[in-house]
Amino acid sequence: MSIEKAFAIRANPHEIYAAIQSDLAAAGEHEGSTYEVLHSDPGRSIRLRVTIGGMPCHLRYEIIPRDEHCEVVASLDPYGWRYTAFRIMTLGLSNGGFEATLVQSLANLKAAVEAGTAGGDDDAPFPDEGARLVTAPDE
Repeated sequence: MSIEKAFAIRANPHEIYAAIQSDLAAAGEHEGSTYEVLHSDPGRSIRLRVTIGGMPCHLRYEIIPRDEHCEVVASLDPYGWRYTAFRIMTLGLSNGGFEATLVQSLANLKAAVEAGTAGGDDDAPFPDEGARLVTAPDE
């Protein structure tokens, strides 16, 4: 089940993409963080495999230029046996934690980009497709 949220961010697509790049670099510094870049199209979209609350998810950011801003659409697709068990235990009604995580992620992105504090270093290496940050599983 896909969870999707969108925010309007007053910045150009490359500034937004650089902020996402900065967030990924920071995530690599935290113990227990895991992600894998599945596909990247700089300035347009990025698709990742991440772990949230011990559950694997596909996370996609799409950057859509508009007249005075960019629309950033984030979609999250949890999957796997843990998510299936979670859905069964909650009778399929509780994705609130995932929705809150997605909204908070977009709110942080918007705040960083619009305040000019995203740290978008154009020379910083961006993880290529297939790049992985691997840590011990939390099971």
